Amino acid sequence: MRKRASSAVRAFPAALAAAALACAGAQRPEPAPATEPGTITGLPGEAPVELSTNALGSFEDGVRREAAGDLAGAVAAFERAFAADASAAFAGVNAGVLRERLGDDAGARALYLRVLDRTPTFFPAAQNLVRLDARRGRAADAEAELRARSERSPEAVALRNGLAEALLVQGRLDDAEDAARRALKIEEKNVPAMVNLATVYARKKRFELAKMVLENAKQLDDRDATLWNRLGFVTLALGDRLQALECFRTAAALRPDYPEAHANYGTLLADAEDYASAAVELELAVKYAPGNARAWLNLGNAYRGLKEFAKAEDAYGRALTIDPALADARYNLAILYLDGEKPGLPPLQRLEQGVAHLDAYEKAGGVDPRLAAYRRDAARSIEREKKRLEREEKDRLRREAEARKKADEEAKALVVPAVAPAPGDAPAPAPAADAPPAANATDATNATNAAPPAEAAPAAEPAPAPAAAKQAPPARTKAGAKKKPTPAPAAKGGG
Repeated sequence: MRKRASSAVRAFPAALAAAALACAGAQRPEPAPATEPGTITGLPGEAPVELSTNALGSFEDGVRREAAGDLAGAVAAFERAFAADASAAFAGVNAGVLRERLGDDAGARALYLRVLDRTPTFFPAAQNLVRLDARRGRAADAEAELRARSERSPEAVALRNGLAEALLVQGRLDDAEDAARRALKIEEKNVPAMVNLATVYARKKRFELAKMVLENAKQLDDRDATLWNRLGFVTLALGDRLQALECFRTAAALRPDYPEAHANYGTLLADAEDYASAAVELELAVKYAPGNARAWLNLGNAYRGLKEFAKAEDAYGRALTIDPALADARYNLAILYLDGEKPGLPPLQRLEQGVAHLDAYEKAGGVDPRLAAYRRDAARSIEREKKRLEREEKDRLRREAEARKKADEEAKALVVPAVAPAPGDAPAPAPAADAPPAANATDATNATNAAPPAEAAPAAEPAPAPAAAKQAPPARTKAGAKKKPTPAPAAKGGG
């Protein structure tokens, strides 16, 4: 039993098939108007597709899982749909795309080949196969595969177009032109074949002719994102930067999941110093093509423009992880370290690491006319920083010495020196039994600490004092010697 999809599902094959092409930068298949409710549509010009009940259920499950971010679950669901119904070529391509996003290139390639085994006319499968092999440095493998299939299915335009792309990747322009013309002989209004032919003309620097072919293709299908992306390159080569920006913007808008369009649009935005908008576009590019080293490099440049050091460094690192030979990533890392501020990293270390990245760039074969100037600026900056650190160290040592000196002076001011008795001073006598207490604490202390007094010579007998009077204590001289008591006045007679 075959079942027709609900209207909510109709647009999805276009969107997710576009995701499949996102890795390759191919055209986005737009859904044709459905003549019957619930019919799933495929590429422009193709008849609506009806799926079996089992295939439809699995396909809808894949849609839900992909939307929820469960890519592995979505892969399994789409593969079940593809296995259940031979007409569900887009489900097989969707599974391949998601495998690419999960890093399973071998699994993705196998799926694209299985789709072509069943449906040789399904261009997204051929195109994704070429782009996947090209990123892995194996474009010749894709060429051999598609050439053999073209010989077995000579009327399959999709295989001819895939072969033309494989030849373009290898720079074999004449062979690519021949493949594109063969495709146009089979179908003279085939837009992908026209785009490939225009690409050949552009590579041969025949930009006006390339633009004319693309304008003709646009009359046939003005919603082909690949066409607009290619037109952006051609207008840029012709010196019309604003028009090129608009072409890339249109391509990105037509295909939200088209990484090449987002990457190109983002790169021009970054060149115009609109770093925030550039970052948005380039984040979409790496989302749908995480293995695109150049997209990560450009995203790093956008983050650097936003002064987001950590994000920029991470993006450059991702680019180098994907392609260790990408010397431009090392160059931009050097500029990041020389011009930026990394939180927690001392400026001198940052500058020295920047120079190390310049060394790595040159070692990797990088050549740039500004390199010598950057090295001179870096050397001056390093010298200034070293002098600044020397001054700071001298100031620190001076401040520490001043602080120690001040502390020593304050400590000395707090100490009360002991006063030794003058030579020859006699010790103070012990107070008489009836003498009053010492006048003050100092006198009491002196009396306590003094040696026992020597016996004094007898004094002259004084006249008797009044009975109520008491004997005064002996007085001290200024030098501390005992002063002889003054005799009391004699009592008057008659008393």
